[in-house]
Amino acid sequence: MYSRFSIYLTIIIAFLVSVLLSYHYILKYDRSKDSANNNREHAMIKTAVSVPWTEADRILKDIKSGKNYFASGGEQISEFLPQKLLALYFYITGHEIYDSKMNLKINNGKLPYLIIKTSLYYLALLYFCKKIFSMFPLKNCFFIILFLAFEPSIFQYHSSFWNVSLFLPFEILLLSLLLDQSENILKNVFIGFILGIMFMIRPMIFWYIFPLLFYLFILYKKKSTKPISGLMIGYLLILVVIAFHNYKRVGIPYFMPTESKFVLSVSLAPQILAKKENLSVEQAKLRMKDEIEIWIKKNDLNLNINNSLFGINIGGKEEDRIKYYDYIQKTALDIIINNPLITAEYVFKQSLHMLVLNPVYVKYFYQFEGRGGKYLKSETHKKWIPIRIIYSVIIYLVVFWGIINSLKNMKKEIIFLLIVSSAYILAILGWMGIPRHFVPALIFLSIFFGNGMAAILKSNTPNISK
Repeated sequence: MYSRFSIYLTIIIAFLVSVLLSYHYILKYDRSKDSANNNREHAMIKTAVSVPWTEADRILKDIKSGKNYFASGGEQISEFLPQKLLALYFYITGHEIYDSKMNLKINNGKLPYLIIKTSLYYLALLYFCKKIFSMFPLKNCFFIILFLAFEPSIFQYHSSFWNVSLFLPFEILLLSLLLDQSENILKNVFIGFILGIMFMIRPMIFWYIFPLLFYLFILYKKKSTKPISGLMIGYLLILVVIAFHNYKRVGIPYFMPTESKFVLSVSLAPQILAKKENLSVEQAKLRMKDEIEIWIKKNDLNLNINNSLFGINIGGKEEDRIKYYDYIQKTALDIIINNPLITAEYVFKQSLHMLVLNPVYVKYFYQFEGRGGKYLKSETHKKWIPIRIIYSVIIYLVVFWGIINSLKNMKKEIIFLLIVSSAYILAILGWMGIPRHFVPALIFLSIFFGNGMAAILKSNTPNISK
């Protein structure tokens, strides 16, 4: 049962099942419907998922009107790469993204796009196999790949348009390269390059460079200068490309998306201020907004916030918007840093919520309205909470047992890499309390899961090569 053939067969079957699920979802949900605010929204592409699609459409229209590629598109609100890939895909296929009323078109090549993304993931798994075959017994490898191929919290995103489905193949490629490390400077330049691509897909990975630098230092110690330099060169190269693109487009070289600067003002600082001042969250947001409007008038910025909060639907000059985002980020950080106990308590509770896996999120995201809609208040949501908790506890118990067994047999540096990488995801996004943000951590935990399952099924599992 535990052979290379069975492992490769698992990957092939998982790929085919994912394609069938994508086909089912496209048939059922590639449609628009009326939302609660009387707007038309697409069942699969709505809320945050729709941002790259809107931007891709703008890029396509700019290019068709004769604009240079580097001058096309609008403000880099969120991730840099997904909208570029969407624009490229629709440019090649010739399909249009929106109709004349800015409703997403149906039957315009969404299924092939999902299949391409799914193919990237399972091709990355095939590459990952080659790396782990030389490190672990086949039994352990089988359960590692089984987890990565079929674990539903991961698997469901192959049939979605969430950016995490683009992020995961590169994460697996990065992990493969890190497990097979060398001091070669060019190889580490490539690792930095892959990390930069991951940043272009999900900016939350920005600070992950520091755990990797420390990993290279403890791995090579006095010989770490070359690999560290290579990693930095590859990573900075991507940041320079993004900054250059924004400079050519608007005259300002920046690489962090503006969303990353106002997200604290929307999702964390108001909760902290509300707790401190005994206000409702909405009251806290309005107080912050009033203070920010005073600052805008004082600094004579050309902005129109359109009765929105902090970062949504803001008009005006992009240069002034960037100054505005810098200011509200500083304001939010002041509230968070100056209230450490309240912040710690809130972040701890949110992090616990994030750890509760949600293997049915995509299904109900399609079925219900955007931004939680009626789902968060539904009996369906309540029914799944105890099931999700039990499922999560089972997964984490197997992972914990895998860590215990790995301590006896695996290189301590690799254990450090896997644990710190998982902890990084929790630390950087745990305050949001959204389970789907923890999905990338499951890639790192998969090795512990495989080792744990092998140990549970056979107490004297062969030693893992050091």
